[in-house]
Amino acid sequence: MKKVKLFFGILIGLMIFSSCSSDDDSNSNSVSIVGIWKPIKEVFVCSTGNEQTSNFSTCLLMTRLTFNSDNTFNNQEYSEDTGDCLENFSNGTWTLINNNLTFNPSEVSVNPTFFELTDNIIKTGYYNNDNLLTCDNGSELSHSYVEYIRIE
Repeated sequence: MKKVKLFFGILIGLMIFSSCSSDDDSNSNSVSIVGIWKPIKEVFVCSTGNEQTSNFSTCLLMTRLTFNSDNTFNNQEYSEDTGDCLENFSNGTWTLINNNLTFNPSEVSVNPTFFELTDNIIKTGYYNNDNLLTCDNGSELSHSYVEYIRIE
């Protein structure tokens, strides 16, 4: 009887340890990108470390970026053109592996070079590789990003 109890004890222990493995293909900090996100501001980071923030208009704040659990996304984007607030839809697939986010809209693949994800904030944008863009103070632009907040 002791051997049967020992066998079941070892079996249960193995089941517990095997269920606690990590997923190597997922985001390293285990925060989910799945949800609905709203843009709140655009930030320009100078090479000096200074940041310049540009707040969005009421029209642009209506934009919604949705990451679905099946690795598809929907982007309901609003923009101001000739004074009117216009709506544009795009969709496609996304992947997030080791903090590298890739969007694959039906038109072209987009791979932001700057990406940060926390519980309720996404920052996605691009590093300035051509050194042609400058900040207001004359220093070079390091990178820029759009900051989104999770709303669902």
